[in-house]
Amino acid sequence: MKKDFLWGAALSNVQAEGGYLEDGKGLNVYDTLEVIPEPGIAPMFCDTAVATDHYHHYKEDINFMAEMGFKAYRFSIVWSRIHPMGDDEKPNKKGLDYYEDMVDYLLEKGIEPVVSLVHFDMPDHLAKEYNGFLNKKVIDFYAKHVESVVERLKGKVKYWITYNEINLAPFHSNLVAGAVCPEGMRQTEMYAQLTINTEVAHARAVEVIKRVDPQAKVGGMLGHAPFYPLTCKSEDIIATDFKNKMHNYLPFDIMTSGRLPGYFKTFMKRRNIEPEFNEEEKKVIYESSKKLDYLAFSYYRSNVMTSFEGIDDLVELEDAILFDTRGLKNPNYGANEWGWQIDEEGLRYSLIDFYQRYEKPLFIVENGIGIDEQMKDGKVYDDERIDYYQRHVSSVKCAVDEDGVDLIGYLAWSPIDFLSSHKEIRKRYGFVYVNRDFDDLLDLKRYRKKSFYWYQKCIATNGENLENNIEY
Repeated sequence: MKKDFLWGAALSNVQAEGGYLEDGKGLNVYDTLEVIPEPGIAPMFCDTAVATDHYHHYKEDINFMAEMGFKAYRFSIVWSRIHPMGDDEKPNKKGLDYYEDMVDYLLEKGIEPVVSLVHFDMPDHLAKEYNGFLNKKVIDFYAKHVESVVERLKGKVKYWITYNEINLAPFHSNLVAGAVCPEGMRQTEMYAQLTINTEVAHARAVEVIKRVDPQAKVGGMLGHAPFYPLTCKSEDIIATDFKNKMHNYLPFDIMTSGRLPGYFKTFMKRRNIEPEFNEEEKKVIYESSKKLDYLAFSYYRSNVMTSFEGIDDLVELEDAILFDTRGLKNPNYGANEWGWQIDEEGLRYSLIDFYQRYEKPLFIVENGIGIDEQMKDGKVYDDERIDYYQRHVSSVKCAVDEDGVDLIGYLAWSPIDFLSSHKEIRKRYGFVYVNRDFDDLLDLKRYRKKSFYWYQKCIATNGENLENNIEY
């Protein structure tokens, strides 16, 4: 790995901060999310009033990151903390002050801030009153929000991410895009229009960032989970190709080429979908493609795909593949308690695949495992997490050293415990244990897990020493 490789970790602030309505913050779509339990063990849901209280502990938490030797830390600026309603005329000064203090403290500790600009945190008002990114007005509000943030942090933040896991907007639209399918609109029509609108939002953010701070580096981001054909039957291979294009590649294809790809146009034409997409929007997407510096993605697992028997109509078949909910399992891999299959070589494959397809620097900005774990006598022996990281970091090193992938950095998920995307405290990801239960805040004290010391050693040796020989 190169000497300036950015080792570190990432956090979603809306899932960690708490500080529910403190210092002028407004409600957002994560605060008001009605959770549908994820398959797996019994959930322990929490509200967002306190979460793991990162809002009041951020300096303590950053001190842990510095102790581990982080070179970079990715966090998200909560949209509703800056623009509480979303359509506010002026930003909330206390919100901007908070994040600038955080950036200053990171820089003081020698940690490069990597900032995400929307991450499950759209103001709830924009979702309820405008239907989120399905409404073009919200794109304007977003561009204004981005300008407020970048104006405040220009010269201090080098790496920006426009939109967290943008490809998931049509599939988890309420949380990722603040939108629900209007009455009378087909699911495929919403998929197409929301894809276009979020790409325009990304492009507008690129334009703003590069105009306000030309030295900044800007990247788009996917929530990547590659699909493999479950069998080598041609129909399964074709189904998998379609699924990967529509679920994993489409946003990057648009971001890097500056246009809608032919397969997406064909998808809309077959369904008589005529999206709202004007010449000015086409121009900003094209121009932003020339300014994009890198591509970022999260990776936790891979998936498998098969075609559907008994569906002869091509459009009906493609729709079934696109919105497939079968939850097929790959017999070659194990999984965590929530059924997320563990496939470290899938991360290497993804790096090779993206680098060959786009020829742009890549940045892994999330990778980790959720575990149901308990603290005993102030210690958490999370050897399962260490094993996960050993295998995934080894695959990353191979992609860089043997396959020639240009990789900016590797950010684990995550530095501290917090609520999962399903508002669950039972599913823990951190290197640092936060002492709270789902129904009892306890003392919120922080404790270093065994993995804390393993990752500290990994970073100190630039990924060379991955042995699990920690005295703990």
